[in-house]
Amino acid sequence: MSQMGSPTTPGNVTPTVPAVLGRETAPRTGDAGLDSGLQKTSVGNRALRHLRSWPWAVLISAIALAVSIYSTRTATVGMKAAQRAYITYQVAVTNAETVIESVSKDKDFFMTYQVIVTNVGNTPAESITPRINVVPDPDRPPLMITSFESNQFDLGPKESRLLTGQALFKHLRHIRKAPGFSTGFTGRIEYKDVFGDPGIKPVCYQLVFENALNGGFCGSVIQQLQIK
Repeated sequence: MSQMGSPTTPGNVTPTVPAVLGRETAPRTGDAGLDSGLQKTSVGNRALRHLRSWPWAVLISAIALAVSIYSTRTATVGMKAAQRAYITYQVAVTNAETVIESVSKDKDFFMTYQVIVTNVGNTPAESITPRINVVPDPDRPPLMITSFESNQFDLGPKESRLLTGQALFKHLRHIRKAPGFSTGFTGRIEYKDVFGDPGIKPVCYQLVFENALNGGFCGSVIQQLQIK
């Protein structure tokens, strides 16, 4: 017998639970950790790629710097070569007839000569110092030689300077068995260009008169005169 006031629920009916509207489902803790891990992995990959690219960037920069330095030096060297001073010289005996006559008559004599120094470059040559020596003849050593070393001077572009000198040749030995005479000039002309770089012009000039000894210190005869 059932009691009054106690409702009964059929055995095959499931009780309904009212739905709560307007509430969002909270994210699961596992999903949040996964997203955070993916973000960290992406940042790490970008950093790794950036670090790997550094050696190539440094190498390329170093190569570019080396090319720039080489190009600058090459341009500087080329500019200096085109603009710097260049010294040349010319030598001549100014009393050749007197020398020939004195040698043919076996007399002592003064030989007078001149050296023309020219700057063929495009900028001035400074502190030009001729260090020129007279080469002795086998029979006649040169005496009382004019020295050019005290004549230090400057030359502008395409300018020349005439230097004159003389040497006394005295017949002291008899190595030759016939009249003859040979001499010349050796040494160098020192100077500086406007860039402060030193320059040296070697000097080698050979003067040979007929019946002189064969061979030469310059490798070839520069000037040959005939003894009458």
